[in-house]
Amino acid sequence: MKILAEAHASASDPLLAVLCFEGEKPQLPSGVSVPARALEDFRGRFRQVLLCYPEGRTKVERVVLVGLGKREKVTAEEARRVSALALSVAKDRGARRFGIVVPPRLLEELEAEVAGRALAEGIGLGAYKFDKHKGSLNGGAGNGNGSTLPERATLYARGAEFERGVEHGVRNADAANFARELGDTPGNYATPTALAAAAKKLAGGRISVRVLEEKDMAKHGMGALLGVAQGSAEDAKLILLHYKPKRRAKEKIAVVGKGLTFDTGGISIKPAASMDEMKYDMCGGAAVLGLFHALREMDLPLEVIGLVPSTENMPGGKAYKPGDVLKACNGTTIEVLNTDAEGRLILCDAIAYAEKTYEPDVMVDLATLTGAVVVALGHEMTGVFGNDDATRDAVCDAGNRAGERCWPLPLWDVHKDQVKSEVADLKNINSPKDGGGSIAGAAFLAHFVRKAKWVHMDIAGTAWGGRERDYLHASGASGMGVRTLVQFLIDRAERQ
Repeated sequence: MKILAEAHASASDPLLAVLCFEGEKPQLPSGVSVPARALEDFRGRFRQVLLCYPEGRTKVERVVLVGLGKREKVTAEEARRVSALALSVAKDRGARRFGIVVPPRLLEELEAEVAGRALAEGIGLGAYKFDKHKGSLNGGAGNGNGSTLPERATLYARGAEFERGVEHGVRNADAANFARELGDTPGNYATPTALAAAAKKLAGGRISVRVLEEKDMAKHGMGALLGVAQGSAEDAKLILLHYKPKRRAKEKIAVVGKGLTFDTGGISIKPAASMDEMKYDMCGGAAVLGLFHALREMDLPLEVIGLVPSTENMPGGKAYKPGDVLKACNGTTIEVLNTDAEGRLILCDAIAYAEKTYEPDVMVDLATLTGAVVVALGHEMTGVFGNDDATRDAVCDAGNRAGERCWPLPLWDVHKDQVKSEVADLKNINSPKDGGGSIAGAAFLAHFVRKAKWVHMDIAGTAWGGRERDYLHASGASGMGVRTLVQFLIDRAERQ
């Protein structure tokens, strides 16, 4: 579906959505009018929808009034949701194209670029649907719910900044949807090999991609990653992506994403209930690939390196066991006390490799790491840790402005001490009496960061399972992290 921006509202769209603040009169384009009684029934409350048949002779078949709520309370999130709501009405009505009339005051309240980006993101994210595995019983792929996606959506508002915002919103939504599809794909299709193949398709222009095989990882001494992988019949991969700017880079940033394509828990096996959701354990890696999907259309004065350690965590005769000792590529030895704390094991090798090979100034990792973060923050906020408060807060700020809410959590020396082992250098979980499981995961990873300013995002609660938000379904992958990373890189670039 194409999403466009035009300055003047058209009276030729079959369906025209008109956004309106509470207590204000809808601004209909010239040549379009609706019955006075309809306007009497419409108050403009947030998410209020009123479908009208226009009066007189016009190509507009239906007008949809959509409430933005109180003007003084509007945020980009409201804009995102109402544009997705307009799309939903257009889909249900079978409109091949539709337009959204944006009130000028929305551009004043949010800034034109922010408004354009949010409205386009709402439409783009709301258009996502994962149905490629539906067969003839459901009418074939694309017909799962009986509604048809419009071919074109046009946002009507004036100004170059608004148009630029729409372009950026389309880019962000496409990148997030790319990550969502990777996350939603069943584990027998989204194997480490398939994930590497998806990454290779992103290569071109200023982006290069290469993949380390198990023999390559063995040469680098990645015993932690290979230890997790040894129980699986699927070959592990370490996916490396590299974005180089046109001009000399002013900063080097590494992003690392957990690519656990399916997690049974290994020998410390998970309960059967909801184990199917463990296909989402690679959503951190999907977010990194989503970022590079967006970078193809960006021009940043930054060098960006992406690393996605990818494997399955399976039980079996060759699987690693509780009590085993593994050695990471930087020489750190790790006592395995629980094989279901595997994410930190594959991440630590990737983080240590990134520091040694690329020497980044800043490193951000994303992982569906702990159920404990869901206990702490639920499904609406990502827990964020770091070794530098300013960088951690910058990631949180970027996420909050991008519509992916984040919350800073503590990481102290005492937490790092709690993951030290009597048998090896570290143990992969802390003692149950210590609590703070999400902090323990971050504390473990912190031992592998020596120089870079580092931020860890625990997205176990936000990668899937959140509440319905018009543009995101309650079920399925959310694409969490893509828009945050994009905004964070833009912010870093603007500081240069």
